[in-house]
Amino acid sequence: MQNIGAANADDAFYRYKMPKLQAKIEGRGNGIKTNVVNNVEIAKALERPPEYVLKYYGCELGAQTNFDKSSGTSIVNGAHDTRKLSELLEAFINKYVCCYSCKNPETQIKIKKELIYLKCKACGFVSDVDPRHKLNTFILKNPPENKLKKEEQKLKKAEEERVKDAEALGEKEKKEKKKEKKDKDGKKEKKDKKKKKGEDGEEGEDKADDDEDEASGDADDDGVVWMTDTSAEAAKRRAQEQLTAATAALVTVGNLEAEQEAQRRKAEREAKKAAEEEARKKAEDEKRAAEEAAARAAAEAQAAALASGDPVVRLRAVLAERDAPSVVKELRAMDVPGGLAGKMRVLYEACLAGSDARMDATLKARKNIFAQFSADAQSQLAQLIALEYLFAVAAPGRRKESPYVLKQLYELDLVEGDVILAWAGKADAGRLLEVPAEEGRAVRAAVAAVVEWLQQQEDEEEEEDEEEDDE
Repeated sequence: MQNIGAANADDAFYRYKMPKLQAKIEGRGNGIKTNVVNNVEIAKALERPPEYVLKYYGCELGAQTNFDKSSGTSIVNGAHDTRKLSELLEAFINKYVCCYSCKNPETQIKIKKELIYLKCKACGFVSDVDPRHKLNTFILKNPPENKLKKEEQKLKKAEEERVKDAEALGEKEKKEKKKEKKDKDGKKEKKDKKKKKGEDGEEGEDKADDDEDEASGDADDDGVVWMTDTSAEAAKRRAQEQLTAATAALVTVGNLEAEQEAQRRKAEREAKKAAEEEARKKAEDEKRAAEEAAARAAAEAQAAALASGDPVVRLRAVLAERDAPSVVKELRAMDVPGGLAGKMRVLYEACLAGSDARMDATLKARKNIFAQFSADAQSQLAQLIALEYLFAVAAPGRRKESPYVLKQLYELDLVEGDVILAWAGKADAGRLLEVPAEEGRAVRAAVAAVVEWLQQQEDEEEEEDEEEDDE
C-alpha cells in the first residue's frame, strides 16, 4: 500500500492509502497489450469508477482500452511499463481526485451543465475540472453513481427521521394550542352572558366560575409543561437538532464562499485564456508579417541576383529557381574570360561553393548539369582546371574536400582517369585562370592520394594488356 498523491508519499501517518500499481505486458507483435492487474482495487481506493482510470491511460497514451466489468480485467493496447502508468495515475489523481484547495482525496465528481467539478467533503471547496481533457467527454457520457457510504446513509436517514419527528411534534402543538384557544373563547363567552343578568347570586356564581377558570388555566399550563419532554433522551435529541441546524448553516455559508471562490477562479481563467489567445494571435500576425517580409526580401534578392553583373551570382540564382536545361543554356550563353575553363569556373564556384553542404554530395546531386560538359577530353580538362581554381582561390578553406570531389568526378564518369593523370602532371594548367603556382601545388598535394590510386589502376590495366598480348 502507498499514500494517495505524491505530495503525501513521505507522511507515515497519512490515512488515505491505495495499492501500488501492477502492470503486466502480454502478447507480442501487433497484438501486444498491457494488463493493469489491480486497476479495480486502485479505483476503489480512489472512489472512482475503474473505467475512468483506464480511459485516462488511453487518452494520454493514444491507445485503445478495454474493461471487462464481470472480471475486472483492464487492458491498454501496446506495451507500457509500470513507471509510465504510475506517472499517468498520479496525473489522474491530481486532476480528478484530489481537492484543488486542501489536496484531500475525499471528493465527489459532480456534473452541472456539461461541466465537471469536484466537491470536497473535507473542506467544502468546489474545484473546476479543466473541460478540455478528452476524459471529460467519457465522464459526461458515463456519469458516476456517487453512492453514499454506510455511515453517510445512516446520518442521512437519522436526519430525515429528526425532521419527520419535528414536523409531527409541531402539528401536535398546533392542534393543542388551537383546542386551548377554543376552550378559552367558550368560557369567555359564557362569562359575558352571566354578567349581563346582573343578579347577586349570579355574581357569586361568576366568582366561582372565575375560580374555576383560574384552576382550569393552571391545569392548561400543566398540560403545556407536560408536552415538553424533559427526559435526558429528549434533551439530547433537541441538542442534536440544534447542532444539526447550526452545522447546516455553517455548511451553507461554506458552500456560498466556495461557489464565490469558484466563480472568481473561473473569471480569472477566462481572462487568462483571453489574454493568451490575444497574445497567440499577435504572435501569429507578427510571424506572418516576418515571413512575408522575408519572402519579399528573398524575391528582391533573387531578382537582384538574376540582374547581377557577377556571373557566379547570376548562375547561383538560376540554379535556385530553374531546371537543369535552363542552367546549361544560361552557362553556354555567358561570355567570361578563360573560355570553356572560365565557364566551368563559374559552374563550380556557383554550384559547389554556394552552400555548406558537402561538395561531393552536391556534385552527385547535380550530375546531369556537369555531364553536359564532359563530352570530350578538352571539356574534362576544363573541369579539372575549374576544380583547381575552386580549392586554390575561391574556397581554399575547404581544400580538404578536394580529394572527395575528384574521386566523385571519376566515379560518376564525368572525367576519365588518364585526363586526371595528365592534369596532375601539368603543374601550370591553372595558369589559364590565373591560379597562383604555389596554391596550385597545394591543391595537387591535397589530391595526391587519389592521383596515386588512379596511377596504380592504370599500371594494373597496362600489365593486364601486356599479358594478353604475350599470350
